Amino acid sequence: MIFYLGEAVLFAALLLTSLQVLRMRRELQRMRAYHAEFQQVFGKTETALATIQATIRELHASGRDVLEELGQRIDAGRRLAGDLKQIGAGPETPRVAGRKANAA
Repeated sequence: MIFYLGEAVLFAALLLTSLQVLRMRRELQRMRAYHAEFQQVFGKTETALATIQATIRELHASGRDVLEELGQRIDAGRRLAGDLKQIGAGPETPRVAGRKANAA
């Protein structure tokens, strides 16, 4: 009788252990699916970050080109303004001084 009772207890323990193993197996399968999904998402994220990084480099380079071009045009504009001042100041200075002398 004790033998049958011990056997029943061991059989119940075996059933509970088998159920736990099955539950854990399902959990592991679900985790593997999540892991595969996470790997895909991280791969896409890595690709997106690489694209963003390349775009930032391109913007930085084009911004530098724009700044250089703008600097050159500003320098050219300053030279032109200086030339215009020299051209305008040369012949008109005596006339302006003459007008002031006549007005006084």
